[in-house]
Amino acid sequence: MYESMKTPAYSRTGLRGSIVGLALLSATLGGAAESNQPGKTSNRFLMADSGPLLAPAAPSPPEAPAELVPAAAAPPVPGQPLDRSRERPNGPSPRTLEEFSVRAIESHPRMRSARAAVEQARGEAVQARLYPNPVLAGSSPQMAGTDSQWNGFVSQEFITAGKLKLSQQAALRDVQRAEYELIRARFDVLTGVRMAFYDLLVSQRRLEIFKLLYDISNRSYEIGKQLAAAGEETRADTLFWSIERDRAEVRLINSTVNIETERRELAAAMGLPMADVGEIEGDLFQLLPNFDLKELQRAVIARNANPRAAEANIARAQWTLERSVVEPIPNVTLMGGYQRQVGPPQDQGLVEVMLSVPLFDRNQGTIRSARAGIATARAELRSIEIELADQTAKAINDYRQARRLAEWYQELILPKARETVRVTQLLYSQGELTFLRLLEAQRILTETELAYVDAQRARWNGAVEIADLLQLEEFPPTMASPATTELEFLDERQGPPPGLLPEQMPPPAG
Repeated sequence: MYESMKTPAYSRTGLRGSIVGLALLSATLGGAAESNQPGKTSNRFLMADSGPLLAPAAPSPPEAPAELVPAAAAPPVPGQPLDRSRERPNGPSPRTLEEFSVRAIESHPRMRSARAAVEQARGEAVQARLYPNPVLAGSSPQMAGTDSQWNGFVSQEFITAGKLKLSQQAALRDVQRAEYELIRARFDVLTGVRMAFYDLLVSQRRLEIFKLLYDISNRSYEIGKQLAAAGEETRADTLFWSIERDRAEVRLINSTVNIETERRELAAAMGLPMADVGEIEGDLFQLLPNFDLKELQRAVIARNANPRAAEANIARAQWTLERSVVEPIPNVTLMGGYQRQVGPPQDQGLVEVMLSVPLFDRNQGTIRSARAGIATARAELRSIEIELADQTAKAINDYRQARRLAEWYQELILPKARETVRVTQLLYSQGELTFLRLLEAQRILTETELAYVDAQRARWNGAVEIADLLQLEEFPPTMASPATTELEFLDERQGPPPGLLPEQMPPPAG
C-alpha cells in the first residue's frame, strides 16, 4: 500500500553509521521541546524530513469558505430522503475548541429543545394568572303566545382567596426549573464537544507517532536487508524487521481510520453530523490545576444546575400546597340580565348568585398529596446532592491518577527511555550490541510515547468531567477556577521540561 524506501548498498562501516542516524530519528519522537502557546498544536514530536514518507489516508478537507447552505429549502416530498445539506455550516471548518463550542451552542437540537421548553413554561405561567372570561347568553323561556319571554344576561366568575396568584407562583417555579434544565443541556452539549475534541487531538498526536514509527520500521527493514546481504545478520533477522514494518503499517492505517471516525463524532457532538471537520488545533500538554476534594464537592453542589432545579421543584410543591389549601374556598359567580315579556308587556331584571358549598369535598386528598410532594421533592434534592458528591469523588480520583501518570511519564519514564536509546546507539556504534537490541530500544521509546499520549487523554477526560460538574464556561480550567489548590509536583509549577535531543555521534571510523 505504501511505497517502500529505497536504500543504496552499504559497506559494513557505512551500515553502522546509517543505523545510528536511524536511531537518532527514533529518538526525536520525544526529543522536541514542548510548545505551550495558546491555540497552537504542541510540537511534542518533531519528524525529520526524510523524503516522501506516507501519503495521508484521510486528507483534511480544504479550508476555503464554501456556500454550503441553500438560499431556500424546498418542502419535503413524501417518500423522498430529507436534504441534510442544511446541517452543514457556512464558512471554513472550525479548528479550535472555542469555535466548535460556539457552533454547538448555536446548532445542537438539544439546545433548541431546551429553549423551547423554557418558552413553553413561560407561556403556561402567563396563562395561569389569566382571569376567566365573562359569559354572554340569551334565551326564551316561552317562545309562543301572549306570554312569550325573551331575555339576555351576562355572568362572571370571581376567583377568591388569591387562587390565580398562587397558581401563577407555582407555574413560575416550573419556569425556573426549565431555565436550570437549559443550563444543564448547555453543559451537556459542551461536555460532549470537549470530550470529542480532545479525543481527536490525541488521535492526531498518535498519527504523528505512527507515521514516524512506520518510517523507522521501513528504513530498518531496508538496512536489515543490506546487513543480511553483507553477512552480518541472518534471514530470521530480516523476517523480524519485515514483521515490525508490517505491524507499523497496519497501526498507521488503523490510526487514519480512527481519526476519520472521531472527526465524525466531533461533528455529531456539535449537532452538525454532516459538517466537515479537518485538522484541529490545541495544546495537549497544557498545564491543568489540582483540586481539593472537599472544596470541590462543595463547589459542585453550589454551582451545578441540578440541585437548583430540584430546589425550584420544592418551591413549586410548596406553592401547590398553598393553592390546594385555598381550593375549598368557593368562587362566586354573578349573573345579571334583562328580560322582556310580550303580553302583558313587562321589563324585568335578572340577578343570580352562585357558589359551591364545601360540604363533602374540602380537597382533603389533594392537600395530603401536596404535602407528600414536598417531602418527595426535598428527598430528591438530597439524593441529587449525594449523587453529585459521589460523582465528584470518582472524577477527582480518576483525574489525579491521570495527572500523576502523565507526570511520571514526563519526568521519569520518558527521560529513561530516551537515555536508553542514546546509550544503545553508543554501544552499537562501538560494536558491543546487535541491531536487534537497538530496534528494541527504539520500540520501547515509541510505546512509551504512545502510553504518555494515552495518559494525556485520561487527564483531559478527567478535566472535562470536572468542568462539567462545576459547569465552567471557560475551558480548560485554570488556577482561578473554584476549589483549586497548589500543584502536587514541583515540575508542574515550573512548566514542562525542554526536549532531550541525543547528541549527534559520528559513525566509527573502522
